[in-house]
Amino acid sequence: MRVCIIGAGIIGACVARHLARKGIDVTVLDAGGASASAASFGWINASFFANPAHHALRAEGLAAWGRLRDAVPNVPIKVCGAVSWEAQGAALDQMAADLTDLGYDHEVWGGKMLRAAEPDVLADPERTLVFPQEMAADSAGVARAVLEASGARVVRGVRALGILGADAVTGVDTSLGRIAADHVVVAAGTGAEAVLATCGVRLPMLTRPGVLVRTTPVEARIGRILVTDHGEVRQLPCGRLLASAVANHQGDEADTVVETPDEIATRVLEWLSPLVRGGVSGWDQVRLGYRPMPADGLPVIGAAGPKGLHVAVMHSGVTLAAVVGEILAAQITGQATNAQAHLVAPFDAGRF
Repeated sequence: MRVCIIGAGIIGACVARHLARKGIDVTVLDAGGASASAASFGWINASFFANPAHHALRAEGLAAWGRLRDAVPNVPIKVCGAVSWEAQGAALDQMAADLTDLGYDHEVWGGKMLRAAEPDVLADPERTLVFPQEMAADSAGVARAVLEASGARVVRGVRALGILGADAVTGVDTSLGRIAADHVVVAAGTGAEAVLATCGVRLPMLTRPGVLVRTTPVEARIGRILVTDHGEVRQLPCGRLLASAVANHQGDEADTVVETPDEIATRVLEWLSPLVRGGVSGWDQVRLGYRPMPADGLPVIGAAGPKGLHVAVMHSGVTLAAVVGEILAAQITGQATNAQAHLVAPFDAGRF
């Protein structure tokens, strides 16, 4: 069996690894250029979700990352936990109740507990929600490590132009000729819509830009991901802080960015500097990325169109890549369990 995966980001890498471990002949196409993985905030979580089915998939995503971390050495993922005070009052109570109903591990802290756990964080919220199992990832680094460990062949700098075959796929037409395949996995992020259209599969996508600001190194030491009422922030191993440009970054529905990079960074530092002991002296990077967001905001996972075609397009790939890799590899090889099928059934490509 030959499988061609279009996309070498974190999802494509995880699919490649799980297929290659099953002895499948795997080729990964990496067009190069900007990718969602490289522009990700890197928060692996299930505290953000759209509905119970989405939460179940995300929660299994955390478990799958645990399995992958045990199997792939030096993958840059850390279980650091997250602390959220984005919601307060009745909204926090409702979120806590919803997570309790879903069986998701969390704690409610008062301000004193936050200060004791994170002494360099100067915020004083009345209460916080704490998710000890959540993780931070260098998304691009994870994709590289997993792909290198997979044993799959990688073709870099080559674009997928279309899917070959009518009733069943026969391969991929690329900017460097044809690649034969019995199965094709489209994990091309924001480029998936155009690729799938070549074989008559409809996948409408939203335009969802996201901006991250990276500071210069700071004196403060922050262990957890902080989900504040202004935005999300975490500390990188180099001592810099990485912050989202807006609050509710994961649910942001803006389709344009109207500020200049300097305006964005200045605004972020206005709330970020007072948040951490010693403040923030400046910024050294503003990064714009585009989230791969299907039209209804939910993942698209599984078979679509001609026999042998599979789709894996979603936000957030950093949370879901490991479990999607497990499930797609099982589906392609005819080994998917009932539990796996149930988990991804709500996210079938046929809904469009």
